[in-house]
Amino acid sequence: MLYEFLDADGNVVEIAMSMRDAPPIGSIIEHEGRQLTRIVSDMQVDPGTNRSQYPYVSHALQRRLEGCKTTRDGKPVVMSKRHEREIMSRHGFEKD
Repeated sequence: MLYEFLDADGNVVEIAMSMRDAPPIGSIIEHEGRQLTRIVSDMQVDPGTNRSQYPYVSHALQRRLEGCKTTRDGKPVVMSKRHEREIMSRHGFEKD
């Protein structure tokens, strides 16, 4: 599976690794002499998938939504079930 990392210059670097070996989001690793920070990949989560795994990037919610961290292109990152409920309540949204 491909995982995205951010280098010191702000470039996204994709690294193929098994899910077992993937570091947690926010972790810093050394790869080919560079320090890279694992970031949320909007390629990894489909909005129709099971929401039992957090964090996930929402493709359905508006960009730069108040109360959410965002990906580099502004898509909101939902951190937990509790966070998801708070967002829904705060903005008056309902789950499908």
